[in-house]
Amino acid sequence: MPQLSIVMNFDVNQTFKLSPRQVSSSLDNETIILNHDAGVYYDLNEVGTFIWEQLQQKPSTFEELKNATMEEFEVDEATCENDIKSLLMQLMDEKLVETV
Repeated sequence: MPQLSIVMNFDVNQTFKLSPRQVSSSLDNETIILNHDAGVYYDLNEVGTFIWEQLQQKPSTFEELKNATMEEFEVDEATCENDIKSLLMQLMDEKLVETV
């Protein structure tokens, strides 16, 4: 599966939602995502899957995603922030997540 690259920044005050140009399936704490436009599959690990599931439930702000992730996993705030920013930037770059 291709490596996702980081090429764009975003405002943490924006709200994020899943793009309609994708379909996903979860299995054993992993999520597989198909980008309809590119015809490419991506996979997410357990933490990425948790964030994806949060966005499946409702559009969320960076802060909402960070707080939910910190409640679910044992992670320090700085690491959590960096990991979520990186994931959201990658997903936005691949047009799997967009801002509201």
